[in-house]
Amino acid sequence: MRKFALLLAFIALVTSLVSCNQQVKEERLQRIDSLGIHLNYVSETLNDVDSVMLMNRIGDVDRTSTWVYDNVTDTLERKPGLAFGDFQRSKKYLMQALARYGEVSRELQYSQKQLENLRKDVKESFYSEEEFAGYFKTEARSIGNLVNATDELKEKYASSNGRYAALKPVLNEIVDSIKSVIYAPGSGTR
Repeated sequence: MRKFALLLAFIALVTSLVSCNQQVKEERLQRIDSLGIHLNYVSETLNDVDSVMLMNRIGDVDRTSTWVYDNVTDTLERKPGLAFGDFQRSKKYLMQALARYGEVSRELQYSQKQLENLRKDVKESFYSEEEFAGYFKTEARSIGNLVNATDELKEKYASSNGRYAALKPVLNEIVDSIKSVIYAPGSGTR
């Protein structure tokens, strides 16, 4: 009878430890999922950024700049000259946005992999409370930095596109003005 009572107490102890361990796992997985929400934000932001458009605009700045250099043999007037310089500088900002896009994309993939590994290890009860707290804190900090980089990307994307959109019509006018001189009757060029 005493052995039976001991066996019953042992079974109760093991059952309570297993259920506590399961509850700890669930709590940890919920904390990991809360970080996943931030990664979803990063992913959605990346989907909103049109990297192909950025590359096309960089190419347009290069082509337009080359055309102006090839066809202008004199100094531009002050206002068109400043607009042309600003247009050329817009390439710098477009390239910064494109570079940040690449960095955020790579970091998102890495963070998703790290979070999945952490989730897998928690499911296998791989970490003590102290170890989990350390790894979770590291991942949370890393994802926080990624969210900040994503916000910076959004800002660079919006400002570089706004700058390009404001300057492109001005450059079109400059190019049209140059073409009207080049192709004017009696200019000798056709």
